[in-house]
Amino acid sequence: MPSTSTRLTWIDTVKGAAIILVVLMHVATAADGQSWYDPRVLDAMTPLKTVRMPLFFAMSGYFLLRRIDRPWRWQLRNRPGPFLWLFLLWSALWALASLAFPWNDYDYTVISLLTVVFNPEFGPWYIYALALYFVAVKLMRPLPVWLQFIIGAAISLPVAFDWITVDNFAWERTLTHFLIFQFGAYGHRIIAAIAERASLLLLVIVGALWSAGFGALYLTGSELSSPWWLPLTVLGMTMGIIAASLLAQYAPWLHLDWFGRHTLPIYLLHIPVIGVLLSIDPGIGMTTVTAVVGTVVLTILAVVGSLAIWRVLRPIPGLFTAPWTGDGANTRSPRISETPSGRHRSDAQKSSEKAGRPAR
Repeated sequence: MPSTSTRLTWIDTVKGAAIILVVLMHVATAADGQSWYDPRVLDAMTPLKTVRMPLFFAMSGYFLLRRIDRPWRWQLRNRPGPFLWLFLLWSALWALASLAFPWNDYDYTVISLLTVVFNPEFGPWYIYALALYFVAVKLMRPLPVWLQFIIGAAISLPVAFDWITVDNFAWERTLTHFLIFQFGAYGHRIIAAIAERASLLLLVIVGALWSAGFGALYLTGSELSSPWWLPLTVLGMTMGIIAASLLAQYAPWLHLDWFGRHTLPIYLLHIPVIGVLLSIDPGIGMTTVTAVVGTVVLTILAVVGSLAIWRVLRPIPGLFTAPWTGDGANTRSPRISETPSGRHRSDAQKSSEKAGRPAR
């Protein structure tokens, strides 16, 4: 197994690459109607469906089992609770931002906000899906792992293969990627082994198989929303993990791991930022060059703009974390107090000392 520092670097690199691909896709989708934009840019990005969100969900589940056996009260406070809070809060903030800078065709109303838990496409559905996944995996924990995967396959594959049609895109993707999240949780050793054995030769082989799979898909006239989805997603995820591991090792100057450690503010803020950026149409004529360059430039601006806004707004309590304290990454840290010796002690440390046991 790679060392802890190396392992965290490639994991964050995977997440950093995935969030940039997500922003790229949202820019390509929202730019439709701009004078400089060619919709074929979005069409060309279709194969990346097997890479960006599968990687995102797999890595979101990677460390889940470390604390899965803690009591329900701890789970709700530190895992689904913060994501539900952020989902509801940012659904409202997205709605307000859309009044000034519309970025899609959705008609935000009071009803859409009140019913967003039933129709999450009006909000940041990804973190809502994570909250549901955490609860589902915790509920199924007493079951054998093989049975858990059978249940996950029964939930995900009929939707992924388009055997069951779900008109709501947020629910369609939430159901589709549950199996991927399970794999991230229970298959973390497999993911780590792929990253450990990453090489340029392996990347070329897997990339060639992935490309050949899409070639066969198009030649046969099949759709990605068919049984083709499963092998192509497996290959796409494998390719992404190998590529991220190589980038973490040989191109650390890209700092993709830094972006990976800040995926949440990028995800929450990039949609309104894209709306602002696309509110100004430069009136440039459409060519292949302007369409590709414009999409890439707007993606960079959306990521940079999101992080700049986050740096200004992050001191506001409850805006990017839950307003309560907890042990999770998305809760407020326990209050820190200054000791006479100049060192800091948290409330948890002081309580542990009073109880005569070391803090954990």
